[in-house]
Amino acid sequence: MEINTDIIKSMITKIKKITQFFLLGFCLLYTFSVSANTQTTHLSSKLQNIESVYKSDSKQALTLAKELFAKHPKNAKVITWLGRLYPIFSEFELGYEYANKALTLNISAYDKTYMYLTLADYYQYKQNTQQQFEYLEQTIEYAKKTEDPNLIVEMLSMYSNILADNNRIDQAMKFMGQSYELIDSVSSPDALSTMYNALCNIYLKTGHIDGAIEAMLKSIDYVVQSGNTQQLSVAYYNLAEIYISSNDYEKAINAYKNSDRYSRESGDIIGIAYAYMGMGRGYLQAKDFKQALTVLLDAKQRFISENIVASLIQIYGDLASTQLHLKMYDDAQASLSELALLEPQKTEKSFETYIQSINTKANLLFALNRFEEAYKTQQSYIEQLKLYQQKQLDASTESAFEKLKNSIYAKDNQLLLLENQLKKIELDKHKKQRNLFVLTTLLSVFVAVFVTFILSRNIKLQKQLDKLATTDYLTGLYNRRKIMAILSQRFTQFKSNEQALYICMFDLDLFKKINDLYGHVMGDRVLKLIADCAIKHFGPEQPIGRYGGEEFLIILNSASYKAAHTSLEQFRAAVEGIQVDGLFEPVTISLGLSEASINDDYQTDIIQRADTALYEAKKSGRNRLCGN
Repeated sequence: MEINTDIIKSMITKIKKITQFFLLGFCLLYTFSVSANTQTTHLSSKLQNIESVYKSDSKQALTLAKELFAKHPKNAKVITWLGRLYPIFSEFELGYEYANKALTLNISAYDKTYMYLTLADYYQYKQNTQQQFEYLEQTIEYAKKTEDPNLIVEMLSMYSNILADNNRIDQAMKFMGQSYELIDSVSSPDALSTMYNALCNIYLKTGHIDGAIEAMLKSIDYVVQSGNTQQLSVAYYNLAEIYISSNDYEKAINAYKNSDRYSRESGDIIGIAYAYMGMGRGYLQAKDFKQALTVLLDAKQRFISENIVASLIQIYGDLASTQLHLKMYDDAQASLSELALLEPQKTEKSFETYIQSINTKANLLFALNRFEEAYKTQQSYIEQLKLYQQKQLDASTESAFEKLKNSIYAKDNQLLLLENQLKKIELDKHKKQRNLFVLTTLLSVFVAVFVTFILSRNIKLQKQLDKLATTDYLTGLYNRRKIMAILSQRFTQFKSNEQALYICMFDLDLFKKINDLYGHVMGDRVLKLIADCAIKHFGPEQPIGRYGGEEFLIILNSASYKAAHTSLEQFRAAVEGIQVDGLFEPVTISLGLSEASINDDYQTDIIQRADTALYEAKKSGRNRLCGN
């Protein structure tokens, strides 16, 4: 059989071409596979970089996330990071956009937790409380799906904190209780710091300032451990606000400085502005006006660039007051004008700033010798202040106060119990290696000490609440409600056994003139001096109360009309002898004395006669005692 060599050569050539084709395809496939793996490894490495730096350097983490998004715009993890990071820098709109985008993708329950938290932050920024709480509930739901105790406790505590902000104390306590059920499994400093932060807020809402400061300092300790500079900035700012509320301005200013420091480290421009605004307020309250001016002007420029109107309102109000004290009258007028332009955008929180600005304007006009305008402005300030105080009073009726007082009593033991649980957990964590017997002994001592602490604290709190409910904050005398309650009791006793009952109404002569000429600070000072004089003269056993404004009521423990008259004349002379630095007007009082009659049906009958006698004293020349 003859072999055709041409056919064989042709077949060999085809086999070579097919082999070359497969080799080329294999090489291309291998190259693509290696490239894809390299890209995946590179992306994974970059995501790990974000994870490692976002606590210590949030700004760098955001920069890395932006760079990754430019290369991988559809990657779910990159989009999730943008949703988490933008709200840290108050970029709530962008955070909202990326969180919504992430929730349409296939992401884990862990990432969904943070995306729903971002949406809640956005609606808090928009002041839509209903939507905010709906997304917070979603946050809790997905946190629980992760079964990660650190994340669950952090979110529960955060929710509790926001509930406390909205005065939902019962609900806040409920979620804090859920946190404590998992506390043994928690090791994350972030979760523990959030828990103490929530506890601080609950303390504030129930009037426990010392407990709030202690809890916030503990929260800061844990934030330091986590290395989250952005969170440290916020924590120190919150601590400073507590110090401001308790008039500890030196500590407040130091805390604001720490907030500024950590805001700078994290690149949070708005955080720096808030720290400066707080520092300015602290310096202003501490009467260091030059320092106040410097930081307030810096904060003003930052808020103008960010167009944060609510903060600008506060800034212009504080600036005007500071510039007035420094006699920078043109600048003070300019600040008041800027404040007036923002008035259409004022909120409930800034209402008080605008009322105070009227007083600042009155003082400015007085300093410029424009007395008639100053007087009219001061009258407007008094009217606005009265309306504001009445509104505050209406929102806090006596029944509401009683309800709050009872609520505080009921929750105080719960708070102390929660605090005890936290301290016990910390003790357990740090002493696991100790001998069981030693640990049991220490815990027993701790419990005994803490029980003593609870008892003494409850007694102290009850005394504080009783004093708050019965004492006039300016003079230290009984308030109207308390003095009237005492009079009611004494009147009942009088009606049953006809034991003599004398009362005196007195008020400060020409008090309005003192306020107009020297200002309300001087007026308040004079009222306090007269109250102190009354306490010194009549002693602690004789009930004295501030009846209203500059008018006072005394329930005399005198056995006869003559004795009551003599004691009151001595008191009138003592007041006349009061010397007030900086006050060139004499300080005198007019008094009206009244005796209870068996024909009186109500205690107000005695008050009416005392008031009539007081009017007679005023009418006949002031600085005298009249009675019947």
